[in-house]
Amino acid sequence: MTVPLSLRHMGGGYSRRLPVLRDVTLAAQRGSITGLLGRNGAGKTTLLHTALGLRKAWHGSAELFGHDAWDAPTEIRKRVGFVPQDLRDFHWMTVSQCVRLVASFYREWDEGLVSGLQRQWGLRDERIGSLSPGLRQRVAVLLAVGHRPELLVLDEPVASLDPGARRDFLRLVGDLNAETEQTVLLSSHVCTDIERICSDVAILHHGRIAVCGRVDDLKEGVRRVVGIPDDVHGTDVLARSGNQVWLRNWRRYDLSDAVRVEELSLEELFLDVTA
Repeated sequence: MTVPLSLRHMGGGYSRRLPVLRDVTLAAQRGSITGLLGRNGAGKTTLLHTALGLRKAWHGSAELFGHDAWDAPTEIRKRVGFVPQDLRDFHWMTVSQCVRLVASFYREWDEGLVSGLQRQWGLRDERIGSLSPGLRQRVAVLLAVGHRPELLVLDEPVASLDPGARRDFLRLVGDLNAETEQTVLLSSHVCTDIERICSDVAILHHGRIAVCGRVDDLKEGVRRVVGIPDDVHGTDVLARSGNQVWLRNWRRYDLSDAVRVEELSLEELFLDVTA
């Protein structure tokens, strides 16, 4: 089956002198929830915009359901939902006016889902420009999920939400995924959000995907090894600093000479690899 989102050796950014993305390879498998982790300024938004065809890749490829993202036809784009960091459009419209406008572009619109979320979140029918950042973010979610997209892409979706709203939103993403096998790509720099709902994780660093895999596999299969011999090298070495190495598939190696072999949380792995 066609992969909903696929990036192969993709590069891009705002200036060719200072590219943001250099060689990004990533695939969001059907039915997965993939977390895209990266420090602030790592290029997560640029990656998502290029993956969705909002920016053109300079080299490599970005595909949506097997079609080039930049030239994807309307029927392909209608299978995608996107939640930006901040809803900057439609500020002159009320929430209901905005929802009706967006719904008019789709043959199938789940009015029950949207109205239910609107009531659950206490979204009053006010002008979007007068809403707080957190409430505007909830409106963006309504617009993105109302047509039940097969691929849902979220750019730091809970950054402006309070803890209770963050939990509710992440639960909604997980429920939609479980109900319809919706594919989700979620960017964040908060590891606890990724661990809460994501099956897979990719860590963006220096314009490349430094680490990618199942969340449980990475937590079990990667160790920080202190005092390891220099002859341990290859693709299993995620990072090296002084006498420390971050090693994938660590059980394959003879680590009897190591000073320590340390288990890592996802947050520790993220901070170490991007240090």
